[in-house]
Amino acid sequence: MLNINFIRKNGGFTTKKVIYYFSGTGNSMRAAYRIASALTDTEIISMRCDPAEVPAADADIIGFVFPVYFWTMPEAAVRFIKELKINPGAYIFGISTLAAINGHSFEMLDRLLRQKGSSLSYGRTLHSVGNSMVTYSPMPFPKLWVPRTEKRLTVISAEIAKQKFRKYPRASALIRMMYSSSEKYTNMLHEADRGFVVTNKCVGCGTCTKVCPCNNILMKDGKPSFMHQCNFCMSCVGYCPKKAINYKVSPEMKEKYPFIRNFNLTEKRKRYHNPHVSIADISADRNYIE
Repeated sequence: MLNINFIRKNGGFTTKKVIYYFSGTGNSMRAAYRIASALTDTEIISMRCDPAEVPAADADIIGFVFPVYFWTMPEAAVRFIKELKINPGAYIFGISTLAAINGHSFEMLDRLLRQKGSSLSYGRTLHSVGNSMVTYSPMPFPKLWVPRTEKRLTVISAEIAKQKFRKYPRASALIRMMYSSSEKYTNMLHEADRGFVVTNKCVGCGTCTKVCPCNNILMKDGKPSFMHQCNFCMSCVGYCPKKAINYKVSPEMKEKYPFIRNFNLTEKRKRYHNPHVSIADISADRNYIE
């Protein structure tokens, strides 16, 4: 792993480029990889890392790639960016991977950057296969939609490689009226993983602990144990080789958080993870793309 400010290439130097991603089932990691391949000489870093150990204070190009949860950024991504040191003068881009509604995710990202004396140079949505498997089967149909997303990534990657500027899409007045804040999402997270049910199909392989972007799962007595800092990314569900993790909301949780009353996941529902991202890929915290 290369972790230096400048990379020598062809007798000269190239600027430092880094992309931070939060990814549960691989969509955002795949986007980060494709963009890094277009930029070349770029490090991609999981937001699972300690932000103090992966600063971008001397980077000239900085990217943030993340999914949209409950019409906003994942809470873990917000915490990571708040604590991350960045170069305020860098070219900064943001890509949100979403199934349908982007919400106010870019407003959140731009607010975080402005608190650091910076702003978003480029913002774009990337429609991907939805993976909220506690509410629906993967949609749109992955075999049709993944190739479409890959084509879109070719366009986005080329624009970022040229350091184009693009205003980010904002939430509409209707979206702001329907969902003015993300508090109901963040308030629920410390209990979100109480609904996960590990069946007797579990073989104790530990895959769920490796792929979780929140470091929320530990193996205890050969079975996964959830540590109550879940972001509902569904990585443990999507990558489990035995489909051994289901989800069921208790009556107490339904009463406390009415908006999750219909959350449910049985063995019959299809699972999804990005077909271009393996368990080994998403388990790695840092990768250098030449």
